[in-house]
Amino acid sequence: MLDLSGLPVVDNHCHPVLREQHMDVMQFRSYFSEATHPDFAQQHIPHTIYYLWLLHQLTALYWSERREDALIAARNRFTSDELLRKLIQSANIETLILDIAYPAPDRCYSSETMAEIGGCRVAKLLRLETLMEQLIMVFGDFDEVVERLASEVTNAREHGFCALKSIVAYRTGLMVSEWSKDKAARAFIEARAEATKTGKLRVTQKPLIDYLLHVAFARAAKQRLPIQFHTGYGDNDADLRLGNPLHLRAVLEKREYWDMPVVLLHESYPYTEPGAYLAAVYPHVYFDLSYTIPFVEKLEMLAFTRQALSVAPASKLLYSSDGIYVPEMHWAGAMRGRSVIGQALGEMIKIGEIDVQEGFALAKLILHDNACALYNL
Repeated sequence: MLDLSGLPVVDNHCHPVLREQHMDVMQFRSYFSEATHPDFAQQHIPHTIYYLWLLHQLTALYWSERREDALIAARNRFTSDELLRKLIQSANIETLILDIAYPAPDRCYSSETMAEIGGCRVAKLLRLETLMEQLIMVFGDFDEVVERLASEVTNAREHGFCALKSIVAYRTGLMVSEWSKDKAARAFIEARAEATKTGKLRVTQKPLIDYLLHVAFARAAKQRLPIQFHTGYGDNDADLRLGNPLHLRAVLEKREYWDMPVVLLHESYPYTEPGAYLAAVYPHVYFDLSYTIPFVEKLEMLAFTRQALSVAPASKLLYSSDGIYVPEMHWAGAMRGRSVIGQALGEMIKIGEIDVQEGFALAKLILHDNACALYNL
């Protein structure tokens, strides 16, 4: 096993944490499952391997008794700022790339504050579906929405964003089609009516989403702006069947978009091998390895890491945590990511596939260098 503890990490996909970190056991538990039914926090999360492992690690970190209530009491003795600083710095996280659209910004630390308290660099992602909803809420003319979305993407870097992100897998699936402007405009009228009636909007009209995504893709390609796609595992409102990254083939094949780097998030779990295959055959596709979410135990993390390394070049793999809500997720992802990648590469060294020097070089690419190059950090 390679000891990668000295390597700083670039977390290429994560979220801000809540400003209020004092919480009870049930609230803390609830963040460690994609299930939303309250029975899970009460009855099931304490019996998941991931959560049991995490409690063991945090007991040592917080010097608490090995009881869940004692652990939560120990963490509540820290201020929110102290927790954030302790966890980011002890995990040797050099950079956080944040999707600042979720959770709601009024509940979370700003990216600037996370950088200041954590003593790390922070970059930001522009979530396209959130931008669409904001524009549709404000503007009643479809052409103006198209024009403003194109302008926001064109000026993304000037506004402090290093990449785009799409959660279309949650809305209508990854098979992003091309629609006529007339069909998209009719879908816009429907979405606008919903926004006007309810005062809020969760855009789900496929012709509208797909049309606006293609507008964004064209602008992103012109400036080599990367885009991340949620793929595979996610919240229970996602249809996992529609999250297979192979559905993106039409987008990946379109020559006009070949200058737009595409990052497939969450190792496309459970579609890891198809996702890694796409990174292996398309020069502009990269593959994200997430070591907090999905909440799977170490053997499963080893399995998807081996699959990714076996299929795709290490120069196409990126580390992330997808940490959200509590800084323990960002910490745990970095600690476990180093451990799992080190073990997988160590196994490959042991059987003679690579040597030690090559193993360290590949680990540094995945944990740090690939993201720095891709996002121009």
